[in-house]
Amino acid sequence: MAFKGLRPLLRERDPALESQIAEKFAAVQALLDAQREGDGFKTYDKLSQAEVKELSDAVNALSEPLSKLAAAVV
Repeated sequence: MAFKGLRPLLRERDPALESQIAEKFAAVQALLDAQREGDGFKTYDKLSQAEVKELSDAVNALSEPLSKLAAAVV
C-alpha cells in the first residue's frame, strides 16, 4: 500500500496527517477483522445493512485525509 511506503516521509512533513490516516486505516482494519470467517471474510451478502453502512462510512472517512497524501509528500 502506498501509505506504508510514504509513511516515514509523511510523518516528517505532516505528522498530524500521518496520524489521522493511520487512525482511519486502523478503524477500517478493525471493522474488516470483525468480519473474518476462516481464512477470509464474510461475503457481502452475509453482511447486515448496518455492517455495510459502517464499513462504507469508515472507508469514506479514510478517503478524505488520504486524498491529501500526495500534496503533503511532493
